[in-house]
Amino acid sequence: MNTEHWYAVRSIWRYDAPSTSERRYTYEERILLILAVNSDDAIEKSENKSKDYDGECIGYQMAYEMDDGLLISGHELFSLMRDSDLSSDDYLNRFHDTGDERTL
Repeated sequence: MNTEHWYAVRSIWRYDAPSTSERRYTYEERILLILAVNSDDAIEKSENKSKDYDGECIGYQMAYEMDDGLLISGHELFSLMRDSDLSSDDYLNRFHDTGDERTL
């Protein structure tokens, strides 16, 4: 029997920057709270919940198993938006995949 656990699923989204910005894109980092049997299931459920979300997920997703508690699946836990002229790959390399990250 597969037991579900709470996961925080982090993803990065790209939008056209608002007309008031001097930058080409706005990047948003989101973390959703997902009830799932494993991290792959959590990422899949996060993708399904985000289908109607404006913007484009640029393919950077990771799941972190959380302590169980009184939580509601699908709630956003964190959001950070940044305007940038960088392409998706350059943005990830500059801000999220520099090689200096610590995940533990």
